[in-house]
Amino acid sequence: MTRRGFLFLPGACSLSGQAPSLSKPQNLSFPLADIEGATTPPELFFVRDHFSEPELSLSTWKLRIEGRVARPMELTLADLIESPTKKLEAVLECAGNAAGGSAVSNGVWEGVSLAHLLHEAGADAAAASVLFEGGDSGRLFPNSPDLPYCQVVPVAKCRQPESMVAFKLNDRFLARKNGFPARALFPGWYAMDSVKWLQRMVVLGPADEPAGFLGSGMNKVYNRIVEVSAEDRKVTRLSEILVKSAMAWPSDQLNLPVARHVMRGFAWTGLGVVRAVEVSTDGGSTWAPAKLESRPKAFSWVRWNYAWNATAGDHVLMSRAVDDGGRRQPMRRDPQRKDGYELSFCAPVRCAVR
Repeated sequence: MTRRGFLFLPGACSLSGQAPSLSKPQNLSFPLADIEGATTPPELFFVRDHFSEPELSLSTWKLRIEGRVARPMELTLADLIESPTKKLEAVLECAGNAAGGSAVSNGVWEGVSLAHLLHEAGADAAAASVLFEGGDSGRLFPNSPDLPYCQVVPVAKCRQPESMVAFKLNDRFLARKNGFPARALFPGWYAMDSVKWLQRMVVLGPADEPAGFLGSGMNKVYNRIVEVSAEDRKVTRLSEILVKSAMAWPSDQLNLPVARHVMRGFAWTGLGVVRAVEVSTDGGSTWAPAKLESRPKAFSWVRWNYAWNATAGDHVLMSRAVDDGGRRQPMRRDPQRKDGYELSFCAPVRCAVR
């Protein structure tokens, strides 16, 4: 498809002009109970912005690939559309999503394999990482310079078959809030690395310094901090999503009649696939298997349900997932963790049945 042909697709003309940016970054989540199928409608996708949405136009937007490459490239959206593309259903979860929280969504993404783009650009075989830079910019900390949002991802992850530059979500071109015209996508990893409004990729060698990444202070956030001792803290970068489940219904503090109720929710993991989900109605003292509504797949979530014969009283409901690697959702937060990320422990849902 030519660029001219793309612009005359139904609805594409509304995307080709320059729209005003929003005055403030968006922070949006929607109840998981509103999701009826396996995928999240784009209008219900969670949104976490570090800076305001940028002003972008298809007439000027390009994705530059540079750095340790033999053939620097500038790609338009039409170039991406005309490249070999792939589809993949995958979860995106905010690294700071609360236990039982709704800052998580699942969709069918379409785009171009990052491995293909790196090959076309002639990426150095000794490359260690790739810097991904978005079109949005700002100050991460009060004393930080005004710089574009960026992340650095190991080249090994970039070359995995699931990693892509995505331009469609659920068979529709990305909405502005979801990263239009194109975004990075790293299935199985927390969402901060899936840079929205992608404009630049810089292939880095082992000794190359990602200046914008360090200068903005981005290296100081999205880190796992474990207190080994009073004098020693171990700091490592977040990457793979931890195994987790969340209850979509009932909601916390709900009053229910004595009856048979169907509890439901979602479960996902970053490595492998979900093997099982268990449910407790007594705060974790006893557990029973929930029913998975479909065959679990890598990178995407699976819906689950459990038929509960609710008796009168106050109940603490919980769900926990386990994946095929034996990783089980923990009952509580690791007390050695000193950061606010990877809140994957079982979330209590309190219900009164009368």
